[in-house]
Formats: sequence, structure tokens, C-alpha cells
Amino acid sequence: MIEIKNLSSNQRFLLNIFVPSLYLLPLIMAYLGPKNFGFGHEELVYVGLAVGAVGVTLWILSMLTLGPSLAVLPGTDQLVTRGVYRYVRHPIYVGIVLTLGGLFLACGSAICLVYVFVVVVPLNIFRARSEESVLCDQLGETYLKYRNKTYF
Repeated sequence: MIEIKNLSSNQRFLLNIFVPSLYLLPLIMAYLGPKNFGFGHEELVYVGLAVGAVGVTLWILSMLTLGPSLAVLPGTDQLVTRGVYRYVRHPIYVGIVLTLGGLFLACGSAICLVYVFVVVVPLNIFRARSEESVLCDQLGETYLKYRNKTYF
């Protein structure tokens, strides 16, 4: 596992740019690539758009709830347990997967759906584990109690 505290400021800056770009790449691929809306099934377009709308709503609410605690790299001095964080430890990551998955289902992009499951989901799991390790170190028993009461 990458030790965030041992990274130089330049390395931290590059991670702050690189990680979000991994979410942008499939959007560019979907925009430029061929579209087969709903994979030929009109109802899948609406299902995909609904899933994407739930995802982007969760993503935005999570970011608003975090406020100044929002950061690309893990670490905090306070634990946010209000709003969606009352139930889910990593709602931004869940929102990202739902947003991208729903969008790619709606536009019928198989390669982008594969990208979500092969790159985005593992990346978010890695990020969640890294965050949890840092938060356990920083907040100790407080974080462990919170982790035991919430979902992913």
C-alpha cells in the first residue's frame, strides 16, 4: 500500500491530478466512441439515466456534506458522520460508480462499462482501504466504532 504521508508535495499534487483523470477517461471514450443507446433496448436508457442520476446526487450530497474535509488524498482531523456518512463510509465512491455505470448503460458503451468494473471499482476499493488505514491511525477507536456501524 502507498504510504501517503511519505509522498513529496509534487507526488501528492500528481496524485491529486491523476486519480480524478481516471474518472474522466471513460467519459471521453464514451463521448468519442460509437453509441448503441441502451444496447438497443430503450428501457435500458431510462434505467441507466435513473441509476446515473442517483449516483450523481449521492456524489454531490457527499461532497457537500464533507465540506472542508473533502480531499483527494486520505487524512483528516475530524470524522464526518452526518448526512449520507451516517450510513455509508464512502458514498462518493459509490456515487462515482453509479454515475459512470448508469451513464455508460444509457449510452450503450460496453467498453466503458468494462472500464468501470476493471479500473474504477478496484481503484475505489483501493482508495477506500487506504483511507480507512489512515483514518484508523489518526482517529483510532472512534473510527473503528464508526466503521462497525456503517456500510462500505
